[in-house]
Amino acid sequence: MDYAGLDYRNIRYPVNRPLTDKERSLQYRQGEEKAAQPMDFLSVIGVNSSYIDLVDRWYPIKGFNVWLGGCVIGVSAFLSSIIVWAFFWAPVTDQRGALWFMLLVFMPIALALIWGGWWLIRTESWRWTHYPMRLNRKTRQVYVFRQDGTVLTVPWDDLFIVRGEAKNPIAGTTYDLRAHVLDKDGITVRESFSLGYAFPGDEHSMDKFWAFLQPYMEAQDGAERTYRHLKKNGYLAPLDGRKEGWRWSIARSFMSAAHWPWLQFLGAPFLGLNAVGRMFAMRTSKRPRWPKEVEDANTVEADDPYVLTWRDNGPLGWWELGWPSICTVLGVGLYVGVIAWMLFQL
Repeated sequence: MDYAGLDYRNIRYPVNRPLTDKERSLQYRQGEEKAAQPMDFLSVIGVNSSYIDLVDRWYPIKGFNVWLGGCVIGVSAFLSSIIVWAFFWAPVTDQRGALWFMLLVFMPIALALIWGGWWLIRTESWRWTHYPMRLNRKTRQVYVFRQDGTVLTVPWDDLFIVRGEAKNPIAGTTYDLRAHVLDKDGITVRESFSLGYAFPGDEHSMDKFWAFLQPYMEAQDGAERTYRHLKKNGYLAPLDGRKEGWRWSIARSFMSAAHWPWLQFLGAPFLGLNAVGRMFAMRTSKRPRWPKEVEDANTVEADDPYVLTWRDNGPLGWWELGWPSICTVLGVGLYVGVIAWMLFQL
């Protein structure tokens, strides 16, 4: 899946480089609205009159690397066990040369794949449940919870914001609202992060997200408009003061196909495993907490009329949770059946 910018073992956005001509042509300028339908892409944790909290770009697809890594480990371990069994316990034959070849050549490959699967699992597990961003419309400061647990603080008006693109064989081309922190020369990129992400999405998706986010930060009635939009159009991520629960792990994994139940059914073997992988990643990871100085700089008035969190979400219905739960059981059950059949063949 699309894990561009994930800073595990130095996989991250390129920095210490000049802005490209393409980035300049795709810039979103502060103070300029986009004539697009506002969409939040389920990116909001909470909002009030002072600030809005957003999820990171990897949160929507969390769980993919866990189940993929688990499958790689499982298949590699299965093949390794067959090789070891054949070499040490199979009836003596005249094929000892072939068995030695398998042991000396295929076993290192299988062990390397097991290590690779573990690496994939570690990109999402035993880390942070998510990497939040906080945008304060009153102080015009942006706070980014980095992947190493430190916090970046940068003025909203100093960000160079562009439509970012990433390509990989599985997800194809994906888009995000990418923010660059520039050096004093106004040219050199020192740090980058994603303010928004859409999957699935197209090249116009970030216009829609900008049409949602920019008014909150810059319009006089931005807090009210954002409140009305979120109240009407969907769910907030249940991450304010907690980890997401198993229900949301299932619902969020299937929401990319929320309007197509038949597609959820066809994708059950993958989305179901993704839900389980997401639960595992959430349970093994720590919940991020803002430092005291950030909390002190972002206070909420007791009578703020525009406070909205996951506690204000409506209930998850049949098509949001019930049907995806059945698809999860079917998808996981399929893999359990395949594993049982493989073990029976031994």
